[in-house]
Amino acid sequence: MELALESRLVLESTDIEIVVLDLDYNIIDANPACLEKTGKHREVIIGQSAREIWDEPSYQQITEDLQRQRSFHGEVRELSPEGERRIVHYNISSVKNNGHLEGYAGFGRPVLDTDHYEAELQQRMEQLRKTQGAAMVGLAKLAEIRDPETGLHLERMSNYSRLIAEEMSTLPDYDLYITEDYIQDIYNSSPLHDIGKVGIPDAILLKPGRLTPEEFEIMKEHSAIGGDALRAADKQLSGESFLTLGKEIAYHHHEKWDGSGYPDGLANVDIPLSARIVALADVYDALTSKRVYKEAVSHDQARAIILESSGSHFDENIVRTFLKREQEFLKVQDRFKD
Repeated sequence: MELALESRLVLESTDIEIVVLDLDYNIIDANPACLEKTGKHREVIIGQSAREIWDEPSYQQITEDLQRQRSFHGEVRELSPEGERRIVHYNISSVKNNGHLEGYAGFGRPVLDTDHYEAELQQRMEQLRKTQGAAMVGLAKLAEIRDPETGLHLERMSNYSRLIAEEMSTLPDYDLYITEDYIQDIYNSSPLHDIGKVGIPDAILLKPGRLTPEEFEIMKEHSAIGGDALRAADKQLSGESFLTLGKEIAYHHHEKWDGSGYPDGLANVDIPLSARIVALADVYDALTSKRVYKEAVSHDQARAIILESSGSHFDENIVRTFLKREQEFLKVQDRFKD
């Protein structure tokens, strides 16, 4: 495998360690950076096994990956001039000529303290996200304790909302907005939709029957109660926080696409996307769950009601998304039965 002049110039000038191997994992060439870091002379290692520069466990892992998938990406232990092992991150890929495999080229850089810092930071961010999610579930359970009849409503809501958000992220109008973080946030935040019910009197919240018009007006206040509480907490955190989505959902999950909902009578895209998503998830679960004042309806019946309300109660895009994932809705429903 001959190296072109351009390749030779790259080998000689870069600070990145470069090593070229033949099909038997013997060293064809190595650039000055690699030779300097390993303390080897080119004339000594050319034609020798890559074991000359990598320890045995690393060599075995690299060769296994190259045999299986023709590439290797990961950390290896490289032998230093003093015989110590230093960690180097290597990307090794196959080299082909007219479709024929000729060997492998590897590019390595030392694993710095910043790499470990970044990995630790990622772990801490993930732990923080889990803590935030647990805090939101704890808040949501306050409302659920007041109304134990709701059973596993919160678990179903989280999963229904995530399914909708995942599917919507594939649409051109939403693919940049609905990120993986957004999907996780709506999963964590959707249980906060009814947190304001902690402020509703027991006589109304726990009434074993349909509410009177006057009682329903009081029940409707839970949206503002919950939204106000989360807004106050959100302000303490300065700017957008993990509570921002929960605040939007608590305030606006009873708004309707045609503007006939509450508390603010918002319509169309003035309703936050998070609230539009949770609105459908909430109604679907309410329809398919048994309550003291009603029996559960079947999935097909709930589906028909949602379709009929598309463009009036619900955003048509979200209804179409629901239809695409309805089989998964059924799985969630079966998994989290009351």
